[in-house]
Amino acid sequence: MEFYRGKKVLITGGSAGIGRATAVCAVRAGAHVAVAARGRERREETLAELRSIATGAQKVMAVPLDVSDRAAVRARVPEVLSGLGGLDVLIANAGHATVGWAHELPDAAFDDMLQANYLGHVNTVRALLPHFLAQKSGHISLVASMLGFFGCFGYTAYCGSKYALRGFAEALRHELRPAGIRVTLFYPPTTKTPGLEAENKGKPPVVWTWESEGSFTKVYEAEPVAVELLRSIAVGRFESVVGLGNAFIHFMFQHLPGLSRWMNDGELDKAQKKAEARSASR
Repeated sequence: MEFYRGKKVLITGGSAGIGRATAVCAVRAGAHVAVAARGRERREETLAELRSIATGAQKVMAVPLDVSDRAAVRARVPEVLSGLGGLDVLIANAGHATVGWAHELPDAAFDDMLQANYLGHVNTVRALLPHFLAQKSGHISLVASMLGFFGCFGYTAYCGSKYALRGFAEALRHELRPAGIRVTLFYPPTTKTPGLEAENKGKPPVVWTWESEGSFTKVYEAEPVAVELLRSIAVGRFESVVGLGNAFIHFMFQHLPGLSRWMNDGELDKAQKKAEARSASR
């Protein structure tokens, strides 16, 4: 993608899953890339991979960062801007999911989802807005989820945080448009990542069945999702999904929400029967 040649890109949550795949693809496309993440081991592994594919002229770096720590985010910005020599693209990708019955999830799960999936994006964007506004250009990509525009069983805490992010993105796009700064919102599908593996450990059986055997569900590899994420930024379309099937789901929930909920309820009913049958046969 020629769009990224020479661009300076920061990716939060960049040491694993979609974030790491996006960093690799961006470096391959000629970008200077900084990844920010909490875990030291994965962060260093990612940096080593980026260095192995970068040319001599490309800058790559990795910084420790917990995006839910507002003060830490603001303190880290000068290091990133200095290391890359500026910034053209922010990809706010950090986040994770905790799944379970709404009444059984601990209070901390709801607090944590808001901190990581919503306020983490807000903290990062706000810390970098002075830079983007001063240069009167730039691109901010907020990575949400398909569950940022429809809800489902087991994801009350997660959906709440992603819906909040969607509202923030809508308003931010409107606010920054006159300044020449683009904002995009990306809805990745279920993707094979370390985060998904951790998430699966606590899933109620009906949720697992709904996700793995539903008529409209598919699990994607991280790299094709990363490619679509980068393409969505280059194109500049505000909302983007991955694949025709997910584009259909997005269209339906946007234009025919009642019918879409009815179909989703039907998928859940089928998953519930399958899960109950398996439980009874054990």
